[in-house]
Amino acid sequence: MTDRERILERIKAVQALAERGDRGEKENAAAMLERLMKQYGITETELAEDRREIAWFRFKTPLERRLLNQIIYTVTGRVGYSCVGKYTHRTRKMLGIECTAAERLEIEFSFEFYNAAFEKELDRFYSAFLNKNHIFPENVIDEVPDTGEIDLEEAQRLSMMMAGMEEHTRRKALESGVGA
Repeated sequence: MTDRERILERIKAVQALAERGDRGEKENAAAMLERLMKQYGITETELAEDRREIAWFRFKTPLERRLLNQIIYTVTGRVGYSCVGKYTHRTRKMLGIECTAAERLEIEFSFEFYNAAFEKELDRFYSAFLNKNHIFPENVIDEVPDTGEIDLEEAQRLSMMMAGMEEHTRRKALESGVGA
């Protein structure tokens, strides 16, 4: 850590006290903050760059929660925390973390990007699972919904995914005594 970084950390601590301290502490810390900033030639933009604030991110499903928490951990090195309703005391579909503005933007962008990719992969997994386990009617029904054609590359992906899956049958479940 350089001298400038150490000085910035000290000044940020004084800044935090100036923002959150008690009446007398606030005033003294604000005066000291101004003096230190002048002494070391530090601007407010330098202080604001690394300012950490609590950011909240919404998710919809338990899988999205897991993905979001992994992204938060990747960006910040810390695990997000849950939000609990004030009156209901039930957890809300939000995760929070103290982070910089740049980290917040990176988390938002990464979650949007990877969540879309994850949804696509889940659709592919669902198709492979249905095909691997032969979950189709025995008799052809009159009105088969048109699902469109898939290209060769997508068919190969599905085939490879199916090859790695275990086949589940009701017969196996009945023989082992485990319910379906």
